[in-house]
Amino acid sequence: MTPADDPQQQKDGNCYVLLYGVPQPSNPVTLAPGIGLLPLPYPLDVFDLAALGAVGFREWAALEPFIRGCACEIESALDSATEPGLDTLNRAWLAVALLVLQGFTSAKGIAVSRYRWQDVPIPGSSASWIEPVDPSKRRARTDLPPFQGGLLDLHFRMLSAGDQPQEVSAACTDWLAEAFPVANVLVAENPSFYLALQAATDWRFAADARSAIARLWSGIEAIFGVSSELVFRISLLGASLTEPRGESRLSRFQEIKKLYGLRSKAVHGDKLSDDKMSEAMLGSLALLRDLLILTLSRGRALTQEDFDKAVFL
Repeated sequence: MTPADDPQQQKDGNCYVLLYGVPQPSNPVTLAPGIGLLPLPYPLDVFDLAALGAVGFREWAALEPFIRGCACEIESALDSATEPGLDTLNRAWLAVALLVLQGFTSAKGIAVSRYRWQDVPIPGSSASWIEPVDPSKRRARTDLPPFQGGLLDLHFRMLSAGDQPQEVSAACTDWLAEAFPVANVLVAENPSFYLALQAATDWRFAADARSAIARLWSGIEAIFGVSSELVFRISLLGASLTEPRGESRLSRFQEIKKLYGLRSKAVHGDKLSDDKMSEAMLGSLALLRDLLILTLSRGRALTQEDFDKAVFL
């Protein structure tokens, strides 16, 4: 290996987040300045995790149920953190959050390391992504440097939002490259946007659909900043911002009013069928996602002027 590829030389302050639930890209992909999506050439296995345990990763066994779902990692470079903006590790979180907005609703960063996860297996001793692991031919590293890192969003249960994309497309990476610097500043400077983006990602870890719906609507209400006449105002503003004048806007207005009604029943403990509960959760997610993507496309937080123009012009 060259010095740059040697895990013992990875002491530059960058962080590498092991990513669960995102398909393996065929090549490294730049998502934003200093943020890369790197494929794992070999799947990690319990031998690799145990090798990390031997050099200081005490919680290594907690990752074992997830590692076959980890096909890539996010690299976040220390020297790309800017002010205003997030620090190195939280820039990786932001990349995951934007992937979730693009439909990768199983994506979560489950652990962080100061050296690359792709450098943990010994090349040639791991099975491919298709072939099963043969323990008799498996060797683990004995030359890993001390582990610096730990667990992140390691939730053993996640609510499902249905199917997600089968690849990280060029259109997706182009969108992330444009949206990332905007989101980085907004998260650092606008608490309402930060709350809404957190809601769009951590609703998945709620105990049940009712709790998830409440969390999603905390994000929707944060974007609008409204405190009275919620049903009419959110329905009107949401429809006006996301649909052109005409039947489609009226239909979206009625749809959002219905969603808010389901939301109220869910969070107040009223009886709802499984279908209605799923409709409320997925519809609320779609609305919050649309509003966040619209905000990022404007390059700033939405204002009362945006709301007024959407309604009256």
